Amino acid sequence: MNGVQGNQAAQVRMFAHDAIPVALGAINPEFGITLDSGGYGYAVGNTIVLNTGTGTSPVAAQLKVTSIGKQDIINVQAQTGVPFYFNGVQLTAPKKLILKRGETYTFYQKATSNNGHTLLFSTDSDHEVPYTDGITPVGTPGVDRIVTWTVASNAPPTLYYYCLAHPETMDGEIEIIDSGTDFSGAYPNNNAVKSFEVIRLTTDKPFGKGYELADKVQPGTETYTRSLPSAFIGSIASIDLASTDQRGACIYVGVKMSSMTAKMESGKLATFKDVAAGSFMPILVKQITTATPDGGSAGVINDNDIVALY
Repeated sequence: MNGVQGNQAAQVRMFAHDAIPVALGAINPEFGITLDSGGYGYAVGNTIVLNTGTGTSPVAAQLKVTSIGKQDIINVQAQTGVPFYFNGVQLTAPKKLILKRGETYTFYQKATSNNGHTLLFSTDSDHEVPYTDGITPVGTPGVDRIVTWTVASNAPPTLYYYCLAHPETMDGEIEIIDSGTDFSGAYPNNNAVKSFEVIRLTTDKPFGKGYELADKVQPGTETYTRSLPSAFIGSIASIDLASTDQRGACIYVGVKMSSMTAKMESGKLATFKDVAAGSFMPILVKQITTATPDGGSAGVINDNDIVALY
């Protein structure tokens, strides 16, 4: 293995109480992911293996659910040829999507399965007459689409939902009521993810690698039913170095680097050239953004090529 070995490792640990190998684009385990949709059907202790984002050669990260609770949204997921899933419930006939006049419902079409499946509403079962009263859609299905619907007081008793691309197979009936139990009452979403911790996969560098800020992350394998939850969605808020919310970390370089760029405590980027192997750099940095080992490829580093010292 390249990098810190033998006496070097002992020398490194003289400088700090903890030394963590740097993986470019690794999710910060403390505050690296912000929660967008907690999904449904989770339990404390569940693990979520995330997809790999859009960065360079990313490696999946893993979360552990630490608390669950109520979420006032309806997660929508799609499978071509069958009706939409709402919070893991497929409302095939005679079941109906029951909504209440005067209430506001928020449908999330952010899960990847919604790609190419736009949720729409109509007044007729052939979906020839669109229904848009009180409905506000924004965003792109499978990415960031949210549909907000405040059900009008004069909404007809029967409406329909359908997929723009597959109206004949991905559709169903909506019942509009004045009082009684609506969808949220019949299928309360009380077990959405509320908090989690980022943990390591045994084969990964710390907390995944290769992510980019603002990457959308969700389970790598999307399922649909309430017994197999998967609608968790988050976004990458902070990457690379852990424990740098209060101060930066010093850096030890185990192999010669022809170039290395670091984000300093000020937020400004600084590039260092021809950094010698075995260099201890008593500078406080928040992140290593790029690194090129001497004779190697940009962004390709091994365990212990660069070590953060705390």
